[in-house]
Amino acid sequence: MASLTWTEPESSANADFQPVYPYNNVTQTESGHSFELDDTPGRERVRLHHRSGTFTEMHPNGDVVHKIMGKGYEIIASDKNVLIKGVCNITIQGDSVLHVQGDSYNQIDGNVYQQVNGKMNQLVQGNCEQTVQGDLDINVSGDTNISATSVNINGDLNVRGNISGTQSLGVVGNLSAGLSVSANKSVETSGYMIAATTINAGISMFAPTVSDMFGPMEQMRLLYDQHKHIGNKGYPTSPPINISPAM
Repeated sequence: MASLTWTEPESSANADFQPVYPYNNVTQTESGHSFELDDTPGRERVRLHHRSGTFTEMHPNGDVVHKIMGKGYEIIASDKNVLIKGVCNITIQGDSVLHVQGDSYNQIDGNVYQQVNGKMNQLVQGNCEQTVQGDLDINVSGDTNISATSVNINGDLNVRGNISGTQSLGVVGNLSAGLSVSANKSVETSGYMIAATTINAGISMFAPTVSDMFGPMEQMRLLYDQHKHIGNKGYPTSPPINISPAM
């Protein structure tokens, strides 16, 4: 990953490398503007300096420093093309505004790293489509809230915790949970529902086949429905207890 910090390079005309006469040609005005053409061997420079401190300096190795002590404006009436064959570092110590009045296209041939130390808000006034041709991992330290008319998942849904619903849960295919499936009102599925621990429904639960770690629930209901308590004289002491839920 590239470095996030950088510093302004020092001018080659510092105290240790002063221009040598007569190689340095300087033009200076009464107010303090100056223009230098330095031909000192090994320290060749070109510097255009404004009295406010704003300057443009070309260093002996070809580096260019353009420093503006006030505000900067760049207006291009037509196209502009920029090619950077190295690392590009941009540090903004205030706010940043990018207003694109047309379409925006970004192509990254490598990886993308983004770190937000505060909040992040995103508004999309049209449709939003995202295509991931690999895996998608989302790690959230808090809650994840989704407000939508409906949530459609065209694939398998694997849950390593609990599934809780305040209304109903309908499944056309299979429903599997590693721990438990619970709902305050009903759990409905037209396929198979398998839970390793518990299946809880506050009011009703409908499924052609429901299984847990002890066996099919339909088989367990038949076993209890046909059970009779036999007294000492060989007669049932009470009728079978129907524990099947009302449909």
